[in-house]
Amino acid sequence: MSHHFDYPQDETLDISDAYCFAGAGDVFGPRTVFGMNTSPTYGNPWNPAGYYELKIDTNDDYVEDITYRATFPIGSDGTQYVQVAELTGRAATDRNAPGTIITPRYAPVGEVVECSRGIKLFAGQRRDPFYNFIPFPVAATNALATGTFPDFNALRPASDSFANTSVRSYVLELPVEVTGFRPAHYWANTAYFDTGHNTWVQVQRAAEPNMTTFFDFADGLAHVDYNASVPTIDLVGRPRHPATEAASGIWGQVRDNIAGVVEAGGTYGALPRRFPTALAYGAWAADKLLPNVLTFTPGSVAYWDPWFDVSNGKGVYEDIASNIIKMVVNLDFSSGLERGRSSTTFPTSPRRRQPADPAAGTSEPETFTRTTKAEIAMSATESRVEMNLEVQIIPVSDGRDNLAAPRQSCAELALPSRRPRPSACRSSREIRRSSRG
Repeated sequence: MSHHFDYPQDETLDISDAYCFAGAGDVFGPRTVFGMNTSPTYGNPWNPAGYYELKIDTNDDYVEDITYRATFPIGSDGTQYVQVAELTGRAATDRNAPGTIITPRYAPVGEVVECSRGIKLFAGQRRDPFYNFIPFPVAATNALATGTFPDFNALRPASDSFANTSVRSYVLELPVEVTGFRPAHYWANTAYFDTGHNTWVQVQRAAEPNMTTFFDFADGLAHVDYNASVPTIDLVGRPRHPATEAASGIWGQVRDNIAGVVEAGGTYGALPRRFPTALAYGAWAADKLLPNVLTFTPGSVAYWDPWFDVSNGKGVYEDIASNIIKMVVNLDFSSGLERGRSSTTFPTSPRRRQPADPAAGTSEPETFTRTTKAEIAMSATESRVEMNLEVQIIPVSDGRDNLAAPRQSCAELALPSRRPRPSACRSSREIRRSSRG
């Protein structure tokens, strides 16, 4: 199928974000969290026939060495469970390989699950931590498609278009004995089995924010179905002299599209990223953004802001939507939005709050929190970034996921038409449903 605007017909296979950051370390060393969000807007239950894959490259060749494949079978009573298989070596690239199951039988969703080898799992519905003002990415996408410069100030004041929306999170926390201490590359995939052609079909590939939202790789210079591809293809077409020679492929399109924007705005020579030509800036930006993976050193602080030379994983607390726009316009852009109350990290251990009204039998939403909290000083933007390690999960009615209708707290977010627009420009409704990963 075509993913022209990066949302599949089955929204439960739509990756909205991928994350990678430090977990709560223990006496055995640091731990790393790898996660993906799917089913944006309403957080509908996972497709029981789909694959949800966390891909980790540990030897710097951009080919996965470990894959954690999650499936979500449904029991005879209608309850959806989670099962995770670990695949290593050659099997990590083979969707027909069975792998080793690391989860207990009938592992529940909505709870933290202890798996083999000290691995922790959480899979459940939660509030979407992403925050952004939809007109900003719409303007950036249209500027990249047309070689114009976006006027963001004309779109203000900004408000959070994703407030109170939901996603389905699939998260693993891995001990260092699994990942090693070296930097690891990470990305996420979804896939389904095409019975008509007897093959697995990759639906999406996600890592850095907005890459498949901003760049129309299928109909652009690259002529590539990006979502069906692998990271090793991202640098194909990069010339020996990237700032001056003709380029092709995904790398060439990213360079040339960004060069068109900064040429139109005259910002390629702006401080602190001063370049002699727009093409030279585009080459620098393409090298920063590709291959599209998240690189993270276990035990370190995750932060993704490549315009300030910080590309170490990607947390759920930074303003990633603004940080990718900086790369497009070569200016220190900010949406001016503040992250929501749930825009923090993923859970690792459960805690339930006391009922808000014992007489009525109601209770506060179930909360998952780490054993510690941290305040982390970051110098990337010469400011402090405070990381509160508490996260709020949308509860289900009976402690299990029985495929009941999800809580729709943002009904005003309309679903778009599945038909691609004839214009190269994209509407706000299309961007809203497009993968942010």
